[in-house]
Amino acid sequence: MSAPTPDDTSKMRCTETDDSTNQKNAGTDDASKDSTLAAGGKEKGALDTEEDATTGIRGEIVVVNGEKFHKLPLSISTEEHLNNLKNMRMRHDDIIIAAFPKSGTHWLWEVVHMLTSGKVEYESRAKEHLMLEFNEVEHFDVMPSPRIINTHFLLRYLSQETDSKKARVLHVLRNPKDIAVSFYYHLQRSRGIKSMTFSEFAQQFMQGGSLPGNFLDYFAYLPEMEKWQKEHPDVPFMNIYFEDMKKHPAEEIKRTAKFLGLEPSDSLCADIAEACSFNKLKTADESKHNPVKHLFKDSKPEFYRKGEIGDWKNHFTVALSEHFDAVIADKLKGCVCASKFTYA
Repeated sequence: MSAPTPDDTSKMRCTETDDSTNQKNAGTDDASKDSTLAAGGKEKGALDTEEDATTGIRGEIVVVNGEKFHKLPLSISTEEHLNNLKNMRMRHDDIIIAAFPKSGTHWLWEVVHMLTSGKVEYESRAKEHLMLEFNEVEHFDVMPSPRIINTHFLLRYLSQETDSKKARVLHVLRNPKDIAVSFYYHLQRSRGIKSMTFSEFAQQFMQGGSLPGNFLDYFAYLPEMEKWQKEHPDVPFMNIYFEDMKKHPAEEIKRTAKFLGLEPSDSLCADIAEACSFNKLKTADESKHNPVKHLFKDSKPEFYRKGEIGDWKNHFTVALSEHFDAVIADKLKGCVCASKFTYA
């Protein structure tokens, strides 16, 4: 397979998203929502449009507790949503899937759904219907148990009850070179992105984001997740690697089931592994209504591209790869989970 070069890839136009099209969640009082927003649709305290240094995303910026966020696509303010998350009622059987974007969240989410239901049936909803970033707290309050909640948020933004309820946390990891490639193509299909080559994107990815509240700085995200785990020893926490899932799916599914306190048969784990193969998941996802499709060009989100290990070799030059390795060694020094990455 020939490797696409940065010059061959289609360019991204810099546009701005229209938040007015975002879906409003049921059961929220409109008057209360309006009071949290400033005149003209801007959130109170919002800054001018700003560009994230890592992704090139432009959008309305909001400062919450000293950190900059892109305005979340919700009908309430970003600050109110983050405050609501801290006070969200948790349950003992909650399952939280946390990951940096493009690490395999969709994949594990379907696996966990099948394990908890005991059936090899795909979740009828798109994953975004259960993401903390795209839904208000009331949406999760009425969900039946067990709730499989997923997020790209850092865990310090989650509910204060995460500890006391001992909600299980599954942290999905993937080697940063493949993440960078996957993230680049994901953003290329998104609205509101400036034109850049992969090499330019990789340079910015290594430098880190200018908007820490948006959790798009991989080299800050990973150490903080590891730190959170150490500071919350009573919270059941498991790291699961994309590469291990790819190479040994049935074994990793059994390990995940054990962590969740489940005892599925070997045949069920094998059937789930088959149903959750890349091509079958991609086909299943295409039939789902996605609530954030307006964030993508032509309203056609594509969350599955290749799902391979080592595709980074088709995009990194030798010099870029060596520079990336040096950044990993420097910024992830002492990060235990980083030492377990597989790159091929």
